[in-house]
This record gives sequence, C-alpha cells and structure tokens, in this order.
Amino acid sequence: MFKKLLMIMSLVSLNAFAMGDMKHDSGKRKTLSEAEKKQVLAVFEANEKLHQSFFKYDAKKVEEEAKNVVKAIDEIKNEEVKKLLTFSKGKLGELTSSADRDKNNENYHLFSMAAIHVLKTFDIGKTYNGYGCPMVKKKWVQNSEKVSKVYNPYAPEMPHCGGMETHFH
Repeated sequence: MFKKLLMIMSLVSLNAFAMGDMKHDSGKRKTLSEAEKKQVLAVFEANEKLHQSFFKYDAKKVEEEAKNVVKAIDEIKNEEVKKLLTFSKGKLGELTSSADRDKNNENYHLFSMAAIHVLKTFDIGKTYNGYGCPMVKKKWVQNSEKVSKVYNPYAPEMPHCGGMETHFH
C-alpha cells in the first residue's frame, strides 16, 4: 500500500513539474559543466531514436532504444539530474516488446515529462524542446533544430498533432 501511495505521489509531483506553464520559459536554467552537459545530451540523443521508433511502431525497437536511453541515464554523474530521472528510468524499463502500445505510450509519456523537467531546469542548449498534444494529453521531447515539424509519437492517425511548448533559443 505504501509503495502504491509513493508511486501516486511521485506521478502527481512529476505531472505538476511537466504540466507547469511551459509556454513562457521564464527564469534562468541551471548551468552544468561541459562534461555533465555532454552526459545529459547523450540521454536526449538516445531518446531521439526511441522517439523515432514509435512512428513505424516496432515494439522490439522501442524496447531496444529504451534500454539505450537507460544506459545513457546511468552515465550521468550530476546527482540532481540523476535524481530527476530516477522514477522515469524505471518507466523506460517497462517499455517492452510484450507490452501493448497504450502501455508503452503511457510509460514513454512519464519518461518524457521528467525529460521536459530536466530541459526546463538545466541549460543544455536549444536543440531540444518539450512538445505536447492536447488530443492525446501526452508530452514528448523532440530535436527542434533537426525537425521543425511536430512529430507526435503517440497518435499514428495524427502524427503532426500538437505543438512546441518550450522555446529555448
């Protein structure tokens, strides 16, 4: 019972962080050393491949790429960043080829919310931004320098639904 309550509290806290006013990225983001920044960017680079694996949905590829994101998280030395990604790292572990797509979507969304919180908290540059879709009520991170068009990983019937919700320039 306590574990379930703790998980619910974590989800509520994570949701409050990620669902905050993302349209107006006010406030200064924390600075990381170049080595720490490189480690965090490696997580977002690995996430690009995971994000892409949702489009031609291949559950085996989703599981494989999720494991690569977990490996990148394990390389992070900054304790504050690592702490922000701890819960979502477990959710990445639940992205499996045997899970149905809805379950994988939900777990990816939970990871994405934590990733967006990291983006909002730490200055890792302007390459990555948080996106959201009001129709499916889910969020994700996308490389906005490589691709300016919205690529919603959750809804194959509307892959361009949603918009950029952070604006790091």
